[in-house]
Amino acid sequence: MKKKSVKICMVSSSGGHLKELNELRMISEKYDTFQITELDKFSNIRIGNRQYYVRKIDRDEKYFFFNFLLIFIKTMVCFFRERPNIILTTGALVAYPACVIGKLMGAKVIFVESFARTKKLSLTGKLVYKFVDLFIVQWPTLSEKHPKAKYYGGLF
Repeated sequence: MKKKSVKICMVSSSGGHLKELNELRMISEKYDTFQITELDKFSNIRIGNRQYYVRKIDRDEKYFFFNFLLIFIKTMVCFFRERPNIILTTGALVAYPACVIGKLMGAKVIFVESFARTKKLSLTGKLVYKFVDLFIVQWPTLSEKHPKAKYYGGLF
């Protein structure tokens, strides 16, 4: 039986970030969840009750800032519709707008740094580190370097 009072947005870029987020899919069995990810060949990985897709973009592409702004807008529209209480993300590009907008709307934000990050934080991790409510790392060396980071062992 799902706890309807809590709504969770599970968000990540496609590829490895989405595969890691999929390892936490058991959360969607207990809570009302929806997913935001990029539309590409990994779109068959579905987490939660509803899926929302944004265009996959690259930081090096010509119209990056315009397309990034579109992701912000689409995420904002989604959040006004869904009103999540918690944002759970494994990161990358689509995660940043979700973390910022979610925080501004009063949601708790949980960032799980990639298992591949053993020595330093990802770009998204660096950008959200100061304002997220819970920052989880999967290597003790990262928690030693970043006092706000919590190490609970390997999650994936």
